[in-house]
Amino acid sequence: MAAGSRIKVTYLYHSGFAVELNRFLLVFDYIKAKGQGLGGGFAPELLDDKQLLVFASHKHPDHFQLSAFAWAENISKNTCYFVGNDIRLNEKYLERNGISPDILKRLNRMAGGSVYKSPEDGFQVEALRSTDQGAAFLVTAEGKCIYHAGDLNYWYWEEEPLEWNKKMERDYKAEIDKIAGRHIDAAFVPLDPRLEKGYGLGMDYFLQKVNAEKIFPMHMWGNYEVIERYKQTETGKRFAGKIANVSEENTEFVF
Repeated sequence: MAAGSRIKVTYLYHSGFAVELNRFLLVFDYIKAKGQGLGGGFAPELLDDKQLLVFASHKHPDHFQLSAFAWAENISKNTCYFVGNDIRLNEKYLERNGISPDILKRLNRMAGGSVYKSPEDGFQVEALRSTDQGAAFLVTAEGKCIYHAGDLNYWYWEEEPLEWNKKMERDYKAEIDKIAGRHIDAAFVPLDPRLEKGYGLGMDYFLQKVNAEKIFPMHMWGNYEVIERYKQTETGKRFAGKIANVSEENTEFVF
């Protein structure tokens, strides 16, 4: 896919998204929606002849489930897996859960600051350190750059001590500063209403520092109204045209 070509993004569930390029299908932080399959209706045949790259930012159950690995392995034996460094898997555990331990040969555990390059396949994965657990991912392929934050966010909790929140701010800004000014085609960024007054702090800083073409709010716990509320803020108004209205599973965005 040359620069200027289209990207198709499918919202799966919570923080789960699929990104379809010309030669790659990227699936981030898939978890099984209530009583549904992958994204409720995201079909394996969408893979076609693309290479599948599966990402799990960290081990929290709202970001990582083994069912993503089982699904991916059933449709492609060439899948590459990228996980935050807090996810630890071994052969016996995978076998007990009906998953081939062969995936360990294609599993890449990534800590903040690590880089995986695949010149033969033509993609690169960079990891940022999360302010919670695991990693955020920055994927470059086919002239496109895709960012998935995982739980890298400015987690401002009013019930926490002031110094805790200040440290969270410092740590978050330090990680985002590492990609400041970079052009990103699609960015998946938390907008968590549980943070109450602080719900938009992480999004604010990201938008102000990073040149992102399209931003997909995530980690909203089904409270999609928070997107429109954010668009009425000072920073939200500036970037409203770039922020996708994520509100229903299996919604596709093409740009």
